[in-house]
Amino acid sequence: MTATAETPTAASLPRPALAARLSFTTDRATLADALTTVGLGVPTRPVLPTLGGARLEASEGHLTISATDYETTVTVRIPGTVQVAGILLVDHGEISKLLGALVKGTGKREADALPATVRTLDDGTPIVDLAGYTMPVTAYPLEDYPPIPEAVPTLAEVDRDAFARDMARVMITAGKDDTLPVLTALGLEITPGAVTMAATDRYRLAVAPLPAVTAVRGAQNARALVLGHVVTRVVKRFTGDRVRIGLDDVTAPSMVSLTCGPVTVSVHTVDAQAPPYKQLLPDGAAGIVRTGRDALLTATRRAAAVLDAKRHKNGQVDVIMSGGSVSVTPVLAENTVAVTAPTQPATIEGISDGHRLRFNPAYLLDALNTFTGDTITVHTQSTASRPVVFTNAADGLTDPAAFLHLVMGVRIPQGENHIHTREAGNRVPVGA
Repeated sequence: MTATAETPTAASLPRPALAARLSFTTDRATLADALTTVGLGVPTRPVLPTLGGARLEASEGHLTISATDYETTVTVRIPGTVQVAGILLVDHGEISKLLGALVKGTGKREADALPATVRTLDDGTPIVDLAGYTMPVTAYPLEDYPPIPEAVPTLAEVDRDAFARDMARVMITAGKDDTLPVLTALGLEITPGAVTMAATDRYRLAVAPLPAVTAVRGAQNARALVLGHVVTRVVKRFTGDRVRIGLDDVTAPSMVSLTCGPVTVSVHTVDAQAPPYKQLLPDGAAGIVRTGRDALLTATRRAAAVLDAKRHKNGQVDVIMSGGSVSVTPVLAENTVAVTAPTQPATIEGISDGHRLRFNPAYLLDALNTFTGDTITVHTQSTASRPVVFTNAADGLTDPAAFLHLVMGVRIPQGENHIHTREAGNRVPVGA
C-alpha cells in the first residue's frame, strides 16, 4: 500500500498543539548534517514545490527534521535548545545552501561550531541566524505536505557495521531495471535469532544471514521487500552502534523502518512476491575448488582487460580446472589454440581433469570482490544449467551463517573442443 496526501493516518498527523511557529538553536554542523541525511527523502525533481521541503518540528527538547516523497521518509532527531515549540515546512535546498553560504571563507572547524538558529518572526516568516547574519527562508503550507509516518514496532536489532557491510555485498547482485522492482529489491527475512538479506537479478543471487536480537510477533518468520537502492543510501548515513528493524505487520507488511541512532528511514514495501531464493540454493556440490582469492581476482581482471583490448564488448572468461591448478582465460574468437594463461595452485575435489566454467567476467569479479578472505571456495554442479556458488569456507553450503554468492555460468556449446567458441553462449536464468 502506498500512502497518499489524501489518506493520512491519525498517528502521522501533526500534533494540534504545535503551530507553524518555532525557535530552536543547535550548532551549524549538526543542522547541516541532518539536512543532508533527510535530503535522501527529497525528490530530485519534485512535481510540486512543497515536496522539495523539509519539515522541522521542535518539541520536548529536541528537533525532528523529516522529508518524504510518499514512498520513502527519512527522519533525523537532533538535540538543541527549543525556545518555541512548533512546526515549519521550509525549502530543503535553500536552507541547506544558506548554511554553507553564510560561513563561506570560514575554516571548517570554526564554521561547524557556530550556533545556528531557525525561528519565525512575528509575521510568521522563517529566518536563519548564523555567523552574524539573519536571512529569510522560503516556507510552504504544512497542510500541503504528506503526513510523516511514525516508526513501526521493532522486530529485530543487528550490529550496524555488519548490517552495512552485508547490505553492500548483497546489493551487488540486485537488478538495475526500475521497471522490474522485484529484481531491484532487497529482501529482508526475520527469523528467531537472525536477519537474512537477499537480492537477485535472475542471473546472480547473494544471501547474507546476520545474527540478531529478534522479537517476531505472531509468526515464526517475517518477510519484506524494499527498494534496495533507497535503503543503501540512507544506511551510509547511520552512525549508531545498532540498527533496529521494524515492520508494521508481520504477515503482510506495507512499511519497513530502519532506525540507527538519531536516523530513521521508513519505506513502503514492494508489492510483489519475493524470489524463493532458498529453492535456488543447491543442497550440495558435485565438485569443490578451493584456491587463493587474490590471485584468482587478479587473473580475472587481466582476462577482462584482454577482452577489452581485443574489443570483445560482451566477452567471456573460462575458469579451467586441471591437475591441481586453476587458470582464468579470456574466450577469444581468433587464434584460440594460441591462448594460454598462467595457473595457480588449487585444491580440487569431485571435478574431472580439464573441467571448465564460463562466466561473464563482470559477474565473476563482483562475486570475488564480495569476499575478503585469503581463499575462496567454488561449489560447482553437474550441469551448466545449475548455479555456481561461491563461499568463504569449504563448508559454506551447509553453514547457516555463511554468506553465499551464486552466479549462473554461461552455457558452453556441446562438443566445443577449444577454449573459445564463436557463439556468444546463452546465460541461464537463476532457477532455470
